[in-house]
Amino acid sequence: MRSGAMVAWACFLSNHFQFQEDVPVAGKCQICGKGTLKGNQVSHANNKTKKMSKPNLQSVKTLGPNGQHTRMNVCTRCIRSGKVKKVG
Repeated sequence: MRSGAMVAWACFLSNHFQFQEDVPVAGKCQICGKGTLKGNQVSHANNKTKKMSKPNLQSVKTLGPNGQHTRMNVCTRCIRSGKVKKVG
């Protein structure tokens, strides 16, 4: 690629990922990004069925950047480790 095309591609990627950070995704922790894990449940007879394990998300009222109260979907590990500043 030419250098101009590389710069345009880098700008596209940075704008694309910045847009995704602003929009909260259902089923994902808004702090660490932990989401669902998908795989197979294998029986003793080697039968395979789809299984999905979801993180333990809690809706927590937190302090925002300007002292505002906002609700976030956060996994319990982030709450326990102190990555979230809770209101109250």
